[in-house]
Amino acid sequence: MSDTDGPERTKQPGAVPVEGGGIFQSRADGQLHFTPESVGSTNPISSPVDATPLEEDEPEGIIPPSPLWAMKDKRHEQWVMFGHADRLRKRFGTGDGTIYVIDDGKHHCMIGRRVGATLDGCIYSLVARIDRDTYISLEADAITAQAAFARSREPALVATAEGDGVSNLFDIDNYRHPDDIPVQYLPPHAFIEFAHDLPAAEH
Repeated sequence: MSDTDGPERTKQPGAVPVEGGGIFQSRADGQLHFTPESVGSTNPISSPVDATPLEEDEPEGIIPPSPLWAMKDKRHEQWVMFGHADRLRKRFGTGDGTIYVIDDGKHHCMIGRRVGATLDGCIYSLVARIDRDTYISLEADAITAQAAFARSREPALVATAEGDGVSNLFDIDNYRHPDDIPVQYLPPHAFIEFAHDLPAAEH
């Protein structure tokens, strides 16, 4: 989604015109509120500064483009225009055991890890959807990252190819059950250097 889909920009800092002549007020985190007096009582609106849903502001800076873009693409709840109170960006583990987490609505999260790459820079990531109880267990260090994938739904291997300011996503494989995930793709297995690009999934 780009600025051309939203209201016309003004030169007045912190103000965006809306129907009826009111304005949205900017916050320090880059999001906007419905009216100046609603700062403490309403959920904010994401400011569309030349962005798509995958390019939204990422102030945490803790998740690399792959698997971040793959998780955003696969999550069910796509926050395009409206901000939300359930935003989540987490990283657990170190090295090859690292797993990343983002929000997917109030009751689910997306998890992801970097599986490997080809010499031309295409990155392959394993992503999946988990419920909040699984996330809470992961956060409490009560389960391993591999166990989190074992409890997941809709696991998939996704390729991210970056270049010239754009990133393209390709579905490589969609697994019907976590047991179908190749064991070498699961944490804490080592990062794989693929000799050739993996074929994209057929739809």
